Order: sequence, then C-alpha cells, then structure tokens
Amino acid sequence: MYRSIIPRIEKTAGLRLLGYDLYKTFDECMRIFTRYEYHLIHDELMRKKVGYQPKSFVGTKNCGSACFIMKYLLENKGYDVNVIKNSKRTEYGLEDHVFLYVNNNIFDPTYRQFMIDRRRRDFMCKYKFHLFTQLSPFLINEKEKIVYQLDNLLKINKKVYGSAFIELDELMENWEFQEDVTDTFDLHKYIDNKHLLLKKPDYYTYLINFIEEVNLQN
Repeated sequence: MYRSIIPRIEKTAGLRLLGYDLYKTFDECMRIFTRYEYHLIHDELMRKKVGYQPKSFVGTKNCGSACFIMKYLLENKGYDVNVIKNSKRTEYGLEDHVFLYVNNNIFDPTYRQFMIDRRRRDFMCKYKFHLFTQLSPFLINEKEKIVYQLDNLLKINKKVYGSAFIELDELMENWEFQEDVTDTFDLHKYIDNKHLLLKKPDYYTYLINFIEEVNLQN
C-alpha cells in the first residue's frame, strides 16, 4: 500500500515544484496575452501590498488564457496535459471553467478566483492571509484530495466570518470532469506554423516571440 502511495505523492510534489519554477514565465506570458486586463487578474489588495507577485495572482475570468499558456509550458517539460471544461448555470447565465489534468492531478492555475470572499475585499483578514500568503497560486492535487484541501480553506473562512461564503458541494462543481477540450488549447501549432499568426491579434505574435526567447535561454 505504501509503495503505491509514495509515487503518487511524489508526482504531486513534483508538479507543485514545477509550478513554482514556471510561475515567472507564466506570469509574463499572461501579462502579454491579457494586455490591459493584466491588473485585473491580480487581487487588488494584495497587488497594492506586494506588487505583481505569486501572492497576488488570481486569474479572474482568464482560465482559458491561463490553461492555454500553462499547458504549453508543462508540455515543454515533457508532461502529457489534458484540458477539462465544465459549465454550470448561475444567476448570470451559463459560465464555463477550464482546468488542466496532469499525471492524475488537477492543475488549476486560476482556482483562487473561486475562493475570494467578497464580504471584506479591502481588509487583510486571516482567511485572505492564508489564501494568498500560505498557499500556492495554483491548485495542484489529486482529484480525490482537492475536496479536503478546499474544505480546510472553507473552515478557516467560517472561523473568520462565522459562516463560509460558499458551500463545499457548490464550490466543487468548478472541478467536475464534463468535457475534454484538449485539442482546442494548442499553443504549439502557432509556434510551429507562424503563418497562422497572420489571422490572430498582435498579442499572439508577442507571446510567441517571448516564449521562443525563453526556450533559447533554456
């Protein structure tokens, strides 16, 4: 039993370490790709305190861009990566979310957008301190273990505010495996076929140029 558990733990730990190592490149790619929205994908309070850092990154409403970029970065390190999409109906209509599935681990670069408690957005409470300073900007864990990780966060939130801002079951809907959309998230094809960039906005070219510079350095 222990022999089967250890390799799984090592896979998760390896992905978390890689996520940490890739963050700087990932964030610069996001800056290029999101352009004028870049400041919106970092928490305003944390951004004012620490600047554009892992401790401020959220990725609000940019799960597609984040997965498009992070999938390439992980594949460039030899990983097979799937992109999973789910949809749910909210008071604002049908909302989609995408995340990565790598080595039997969920890898979500923008999970923090679902963990923001809007009751006190301008105050560094213990919950926000834990979410932004004690945890990785990326959610990386086995599918079965994520529920425990998020439940712990909600328990901290409840302790601070008296009640959790969302129920665990509702929160977990963001990581349901509904549809595999891997083929539509292929940054490689733009790197390998530059003529495709002619039909894309300029920021695609800026992104590819930056990635190629990084690849030359590594």
